[in-house]
Amino acid sequence: MNKETNTGGLDRFRLAAALLVAAIHTSPLTCVSPEADFFFTRVLARAAVPFFLMVTGQFVLPRVLEPGARSGRRLLRYLVRTGLLYLGCILLYLPLGIYAGHYQALTPGKILRLLLWDGTFYHLWYFPACMLGMTLLWLLSRRLGPRALAAACGALYLLGLSGDSYYGLTEYLPPLRSLCDLGFQLWSHTRNGLFLAPVFLLLGAHMGNLVHPQSSPGRPSCPGEKAGPAQTLPRTLPGKAALGAGLVLGLLGMTGEAFLLRHLDSLRHDSMYLLLIPVMYCLYGLLLRVDCPACPRLRKISTLVYILHPAVIVAVRICARLPHLLPLMEHSLLHYLAVCLLSLAGAWLLTSLPEIRRKRSL
Repeated sequence: MNKETNTGGLDRFRLAAALLVAAIHTSPLTCVSPEADFFFTRVLARAAVPFFLMVTGQFVLPRVLEPGARSGRRLLRYLVRTGLLYLGCILLYLPLGIYAGHYQALTPGKILRLLLWDGTFYHLWYFPACMLGMTLLWLLSRRLGPRALAAACGALYLLGLSGDSYYGLTEYLPPLRSLCDLGFQLWSHTRNGLFLAPVFLLLGAHMGNLVHPQSSPGRPSCPGEKAGPAQTLPRTLPGKAALGAGLVLGLLGMTGEAFLLRHLDSLRHDSMYLLLIPVMYCLYGLLLRVDCPACPRLRKISTLVYILHPAVIVAVRICARLPHLLPLMEHSLLHYLAVCLLSLAGAWLLTSLPEIRRKRSL
């Protein structure tokens, strides 16, 4: 491996993760079978958002958790940058949300709920989740040591499970069911910045500390984020064979967990599983072990695919009303491929604009 932290594997999987998010929102394998689509979109694709959180955790969180007054200023800069990106996405999807009727009968409380928890469009919850998760970790780190901080994040994740994939089983624990239902007065899902984000942000930061004894320069995890400082890190990351075996076993176990909970009619949502944490540890570790060149442009393209794909879904559905394009709606896999190709084309074009303008100015 290189002396510097390898980001090539992370960069390439970022694009795969963005396309997996698009799959969650299009259910491409329903034309094959409901079971195949459930496995693809509700098991495999559930690695996408935790991966994005872990990348942010690796390259941003260590500086935020450093002791001293500067950590607060670093957190504020991160919140401002991410908040501006979130605001831009809100404005981008505001007309579409109005057209879809998402903002009818809004009250101040519902507006606050959308902004802080659910997102103003169905994929935008990720941005407030990142900001809330980062802020919560900063606050907890002022009072807790590393082990206690990890335990607190784990406890929050377990509590979030009770409002997500394990919700149906809480009927056997009435106090826990009452607590979950009380929480649902504030948020629609527990896959948010309070329950889901902290554990994966912290896990990403932890795995960044397992890579190399050499300096590990920080790298932006999304447009607008500045790189973190170089760090001297102990190399204790398991080998590829161990990580690969762990990933296979973890995926098999998580598949069984998901289908069992589905059979028990326990799923209120399906973003959080017990075995998702070990699966992400092994997957992320393998990606850190990949020795290939970094690809900064893929980082921008994957971010744009994540942001743009819901608008492309709507555009494809509108176009598919034309008689000769009707198969796009009737065949779920064709619909998904069209969304992916158009989203990639739009992202590629947007990332090419600076180079096109530069060439025209010569």
